[in-house]
Amino acid sequence: MSLFSKLLGEGKKEVASTLKKAWKDTLEGAEKLVEAGKEKASEEHKPIVNAPIPEAPEPEESGFSWGPVMPDEENQFNYPGPFTLYFENIFKEEFPEYEVTCEAPADRQAWIYTFCKDGEKKLVVELLGQSSAAYKIRRDCLRQGIPYLRYYYDHEGWWNTRAYVTQRTRAALNP
Repeated sequence: MSLFSKLLGEGKKEVASTLKKAWKDTLEGAEKLVEAGKEKASEEHKPIVNAPIPEAPEPEESGFSWGPVMPDEENQFNYPGPFTLYFENIFKEEFPEYEVTCEAPADRQAWIYTFCKDGEKKLVVELLGQSSAAYKIRRDCLRQGIPYLRYYYDHEGWWNTRAYVTQRTRAALNP
């Protein structure tokens, strides 16, 4: 005698029939849901005739050298070389009257450009990552009365366009 027979005794045929019917109803219900889902999906993908065209969202605000869209002007991200060369070329081409030297400290990822004229330091420019917390050079320049600038080379949305770098550097050299 099977375990099923022992547990249910004479009522096993009725239980089996009930289970079979429940299983059949479940399958039929699932098939109906699938068909209903297919119909709804096809209705959602029908073209809507004469529907109003939604207005384009307002563009996000941009500034002189920042914003969500890269400007057409030359900048450090569309320059065909490394960003350090981009800045060096601007400094060399726009400020030929200055002797510009570069130092790259071994202990951190930074580039320090020193502008000199007639043997005097006239400006210190530091290229840093946006997460840098280095302030020593800035403080030293402040104590010595030397103008200081900082450009972030990896700040999203800050393009460092040629005009921006030139204008800002020129303003620091000619206070």
